[in-house]
Amino acid sequence: MFHIEGDTLNLSWEMTLDEVKELKEFLEEKLVYIEAIELDEEGDPSISSLLQLLFSVKKSKPEIVIPALEMGVMRFGRFGKIGWRV
Repeated sequence: MFHIEGDTLNLSWEMTLDEVKELKEFLEEKLVYIEAIELDEEGDPSISSLLQLLFSVKKSKPEIVIPALEMGVMRFGRFGKIGWRV
């Protein structure tokens, strides 16, 4: 799921919809204190809601570091290749 270490939020790609909703509520209160969001190297998102939430966070707080999004392209077993610009 997710846990915080200092000012970095660590996430698992394989979150359920309920876990993403819980993460969204958590971020509404704590986003000002978080400087980076790291994701597990392995795994695929089980739902697209996590990616949508991460893009929303990056848009609302551009200075936050989310290495997974900064790559601009990712390849997932479930979703295939996804590219973007943030």
